[in-house]
Amino acid sequence: MEIETAILGQELTTEELKTRYKQIYGGVAWPGKRPGFAVVIGMDHERHLDNHNIYLLDEFESSDTREIVRQCSALDYKYQPARWIGDTRNDAADRFITEIKRELHSVENSREHRRYFSVSSTLMLDMKHPFQYILPELKRLLDKDRRQLFLKDSQVVNYLSEIDPSEIPTLEFGDFPAIEALAFAVIDMRLYGAQRRKSSRRNTRPKSPMAM
Repeated sequence: MEIETAILGQELTTEELKTRYKQIYGGVAWPGKRPGFAVVIGMDHERHLDNHNIYLLDEFESSDTREIVRQCSALDYKYQPARWIGDTRNDAADRFITEIKRELHSVENSREHRRYFSVSSTLMLDMKHPFQYILPELKRLLDKDRRQLFLKDSQVVNYLSEIDPSEIPTLEFGDFPAIEALAFAVIDMRLYGAQRRKSSRRNTRPKSPMAM
């Protein structure tokens, strides 16, 4: 099946993921005015225009922060992304990440070698008007004549259509977590993903404050 038309959440083996994608990233945005959201994206091996095409592989939405963390852990095990990009300053998420990490260290799971979901921060979180940056970037990559981002039937498409241009200067993180999660992963991947080696590590990725 062509990666442009593969369904979201399609089951792929580790070897199939390595064959199809140069790099895999995750993005997560915690619940705010709308439900929290997590995405997993893959970067094509071949260059296209100024970079590489990026494909949405999976997504998850929930207003429950614990549920988001647990699903991210499941997606991390399934896709083994090199990085998860998101806000590392959420205390609730921090506690739930510690909770699931302790579970994986429990006696019942002591013989199972698992990856540990953790989050790396992004400089985008320091922007005063973030949507004035992330929306033009995403729309440029979605332009039908020069498309480099393929979202398939993602819920993010619906959220993008909800935004009135006049409200963009006032939007903040937490207003549209689905768009934020996608932007975190896509923009960071385009900046750094092509240079980083695909991770095959279990628990050796760079530590973040949320993983401590």
